[in-house]
Amino acid sequence: MRIIPKSVGTIAILGALAGCAGDDGASSDATPPSPGQSAIKTIPAPAPKIAAPAGEPGGQMEAAPAVGKKTDTAPVLEPPAKGDTPKPKGAAAKLSADDLKGIKELPAAEQDAAIAQAVCPVSTHALGSMGKPVKVTAEGRTFYICCDDCQDKVKTDGKAVVAKLDKLKTEK
Repeated sequence: MRIIPKSVGTIAILGALAGCAGDDGASSDATPPSPGQSAIKTIPAPAPKIAAPAGEPGGQMEAAPAVGKKTDTAPVLEPPAKGDTPKPKGAAAKLSADDLKGIKELPAAEQDAAIAQAVCPVSTHALGSMGKPVKVTAEGRTFYICCDDCQDKVKTDGKAVVAKLDKLKTEK
């Protein structure tokens, strides 16, 4: 006895999901269901969205992927968080008012050299972006880094840091 109600329910659900072939949902005859039939109306499934590929007006049309299906498109990249410090390189280094404020904490005789350098050769952050720049010497050269944390890199691999400093200067 229980199998018949389950079968009728299953058929009704499948019929509602699939719809009837040729039924556009706008039936002109509004006859009530006969005794024993349910009054479930079938709702037609939405038509797939069609879009032209980007850059090709009137090009070959493709159906939009179904909801929940994987696509071969690249993920959307998020912009950097507000707390991230921009990393300018070479000539692209433009010191902000806050960066200059940090550089102004240096002695007056050192400020021009730090402004001319503009970029930390270790982190490539703008000098002054993390407060007062730190003056260091490596490989016989004196230059500035953005913070105390960059000193370890200068101590362990000063030659590479000086090479990066020279590369940043040539990019200007």
